[in-house]
Amino acid sequence: MIRKVLVLLCGLVLAPLSVMTSFGAMADSLEENRLDDLIGLSAELVRDTVYPETEATYILRVESRADIHFSRVNPPRGEGANVRRGSQDHEYYFVGNDEFRISIYRFLISAKQIGDITLEGASLTHVAINENGTRRRVRNRSNSVTLVSRPKPENYRGYWLPSDQVTLEQHWSTEASALQVGDSITRTLRLAIQGRNIDSFPELTVDYPENMNVYSEQPKFKAIDDGMEMTLRQVIVPREEGMFEIPGLSIPWFDTVNNKSTVATVEELALNILPNQTQTLALDELEPEVSEHSYWRYATLTVSVLWLVTLMRLYQVHKRLQSLQTTSASKQSREECSLHTALEQGNHQDVVKAWGNANTEVKGECGRLMDAYFAAFYSTTPTDGESERAAVLTQLKAMKRGRKAKVDFAPIEP
Repeated sequence: MIRKVLVLLCGLVLAPLSVMTSFGAMADSLEENRLDDLIGLSAELVRDTVYPETEATYILRVESRADIHFSRVNPPRGEGANVRRGSQDHEYYFVGNDEFRISIYRFLISAKQIGDITLEGASLTHVAINENGTRRRVRNRSNSVTLVSRPKPENYRGYWLPSDQVTLEQHWSTEASALQVGDSITRTLRLAIQGRNIDSFPELTVDYPENMNVYSEQPKFKAIDDGMEMTLRQVIVPREEGMFEIPGLSIPWFDTVNNKSTVATVEELALNILPNQTQTLALDELEPEVSEHSYWRYATLTVSVLWLVTLMRLYQVHKRLQSLQTTSASKQSREECSLHTALEQGNHQDVVKAWGNANTEVKGECGRLMDAYFAAFYSTTPTDGESERAAVLTQLKAMKRGRKAKVDFAPIEP
């Protein structure tokens, strides 16, 4: 047994510095030269300051022979502190022919009160075997540490969001600064927060201009290193032309590493909304054709010529009104056909563009039905939108039948 102790002490001279430091504390626990009792414990706080809704990481480091099995690892404790278990890791190494183990146990500690909190060190319990074969229970306790609990800063404003790191990013579906009325642009926002769960994420609220339709998808969450990331996609469709600014977004948060308030921001986007070329109806202005008449040479023909001119002018106006109605009906028919075709094919992007190009009559008749159609895709409980799509198609067909009947039976106006 003495030879084993000498081998162990000689091996420690060649071991890494961290191993030697830890095993320096083992000498106090060495009892009756039993090698089984060589156990070293050390405890530390990764950061000794906590704020409301934050946690400090407590690390217990244990070095011992690999054949020593701990029946229980007791967490640290202190008045005014909440403790929950975290992860654990184990590494092994040899000193001569003897195998040793380094175990790391992590605990997460939050405070229930403000001020200094003294934490009693975590402890280990294992069963040791005496030289005569009898068993005894041994408990080893690590050093005590002090946790400092601070209140929320008085100058902090906004949603309380303490974290080691908060990152806010955005991505646009196009880099163009000019769009046409009815075109869509997609904004993707990504918010990553370290040390927080889904319930701690703030709501991303942007005050968009009133002349823009915004359809937000349901946020998606995924786990990242020591935190969570939220992704939110928004489809923006401008309804009017002009210069507009899509607002940026700012999220205040408290930096627990540097103990200061800061803000995560993304910039605004300026857009020039142009008229939709497919909506522009180039109609020639109807200018009255002024018939030039010379003075009548003969008084007897004055009444007859004026009557003939009046009949010709009425006929021309009638023909021009018919031509205008036919052109307008053809334009409306093409727009309805574009929207009808997009809905028939079930192409959602084509439906968005066709709806932006629709005229006032179509939007007036189908506005509520299209709102229900878009809501089916972008609401918090999205569906396939099949029933809403069928309702819009039925309304478009009814409009087409009504317009045809109106044209076929339109009275001839003088």
